[in-house]
Amino acid sequence: MTRDVAQAVPDREAEPVTPAVLDSFLNTSVLRPEGGPGIWRIPTATVGDAELEVARDWLDEGERQQASSYVRAELRRAYEIAHAAARLVVGAATDTPPEKVVWGRHPCPGCGEPHGRPRAEGTGVEFSLSHTPGQVLVAVADVAVGVDVERHPDDPVALAKLLHPRESEEIEAAAQGTLDGGRATVRFTRAWSRTEAYLKGIGIGLGRDPHLDYLGTDDAPSRSLGSWVVRDVVVPEGYGAALAVLG
Repeated sequence: MTRDVAQAVPDREAEPVTPAVLDSFLNTSVLRPEGGPGIWRIPTATVGDAELEVARDWLDEGERQQASSYVRAELRRAYEIAHAAARLVVGAATDTPPEKVVWGRHPCPGCGEPHGRPRAEGTGVEFSLSHTPGQVLVAVADVAVGVDVERHPDDPVALAKLLHPRESEEIEAAAQGTLDGGRATVRFTRAWSRTEAYLKGIGIGLGRDPHLDYLGTDDAPSRSLGSWVVRDVVVPEGYGAALAVLG
């Protein structure tokens, strides 16, 4: 069994994060956070085709090419909405029109090459985005941040093998009915979204083996992992999400 390299300390007294809902690209009144990190949830079904057609013009050539690489229309739509929303959110934080936001990358903490955490060039704003069919999350902060949203999987036990061995054991026990505190699907999305938000925050993503960090499958809504705080995010039934913030 892989030893614990990093193990989170849960905080059951904390509250999960409730994001602002950006249900239209015209609803810009919700785009400025009141102190601290800001996080927005975009239900993809609420973004109309006409709005999205306008927003596609905000995307740069790299984003357009990436969008076109998705074979499934629902994945392509979620990607386009996520990147348009990120441009709106970051643009609002920096007084920049969405089409003028320029994306870059921080150095990778593993190799130093410029493919680490994304950044908005020429600003001090940190941001992160995540998308899955049906839901998009965008977060901004003045410190390193990572966010992730996931749909509940059909086979959480098989996928749990990608996670830390203890998390895999917890998910399998929940599936067998020998562990209370959440269905196996819920436990998987808790652990996976927490892990991915943390790895996106540190800037290495899945370049670091998800087996190495124990974020847990329990229902404690917040946990600390070194200098990071990882909090669950309120999302609709059928999804799980998390926000990781440095310090």
